Amino acid sequence: MSIPIAFVICTEPGRLEGQSLMLAESIRKFCGKLKNTPIYSFHPRAGEPIAKQTQQAFETLQVTHQQIPINREFHEYYLANKPLVCAYAEQNIDAEILVFLDSDKCFFSEPKEFLLPENCNVRMRPEYGQGIGSTGLGDPQEWYWQKLYEVLDVKREVFVDTPIGNKRIRAYWNSGLIAVRRSAGIFTAWKKNFEKIMRLDITPPQGIYFVEQSVLSVTLCALEENVEHFSPNYSYPLPLHNRLSNKLRMRYWDDIISIHYFNLFFYNDWNAQIKKLKNFNINSDRYQWLSKEVVRLNMPRTSVMHRYMLAIRRMEQKLRNFNLDINLSSWIEKMAKL
Repeated sequence: MSIPIAFVICTEPGRLEGQSLMLAESIRKFCGKLKNTPIYSFHPRAGEPIAKQTQQAFETLQVTHQQIPINREFHEYYLANKPLVCAYAEQNIDAEILVFLDSDKCFFSEPKEFLLPENCNVRMRPEYGQGIGSTGLGDPQEWYWQKLYEVLDVKREVFVDTPIGNKRIRAYWNSGLIAVRRSAGIFTAWKKNFEKIMRLDITPPQGIYFVEQSVLSVTLCALEENVEHFSPNYSYPLPLHNRLSNKLRMRYWDDIISIHYFNLFFYNDWNAQIKKLKNFNINSDRYQWLSKEVVRLNMPRTSVMHRYMLAIRRMEQKLRNFNLDINLSSWIEKMAKL
């Protein structure tokens, strides 16, 4: 007998374990009528299993975890896990609605918008900023999107507005939170198109990263699906709070349905970073719960220097596009070892 809704996540050894546990804890604690929704966790690559402690915690939280080598062909590209796991779930979990969640999410209220209306097959959020997206003709990244449109046979152009900068770009949605009607076959189409694009070696200008997300977006255009958008308090991009437009910026923690925290809790200064959020009231029992969970699960393990180095490397990559090969990061690493 089909169940109304199921949640799907990926959990592999390392920091995803703590993230998935906190995600599952938040669902069971804060999601109201959906708090007992079945959660299916997949470890889609061969290798060492997740820790026994994590497996035991999953059992307590009634999370069904399986290690199945779904991602064989693209084993080195961890983001390939998403379309491959989603398609597997679509073919094997008998639920009317499937919700895929990145592990770096946390819930604080009941996500009623997961229950799709009859005339809606998919809900997502636009990608937060332009990223690898294209504003259209004249954009340096337009060729990539035109190539995807050609290969995946897109007939209708769709545009979305980004939460950061309010830029109008070709339809580009964030793949960290996806609610689909299983019968629409969206996840299976995503997998098929992702494999096709990977085998043709079509990648964005910056490299392979986010191929799966852009292919999902173009797949939805090819299927001519009417993608509805979650409200701004779903998958709220917490570290990007100060960059969001005023109308999309939350003021109170209790107004948030769920957060998307990226690498925030990976670094030892996470608490100080949250306190830098402008005009944001963190005096909430929900925030206190989150703080305790971050510490309990030993999530912050990395010096802030790592974050600075990543920023420097991103800048170096941008400069290489202008034929400027400046290798400051290597010099800093060398000096740090002296």
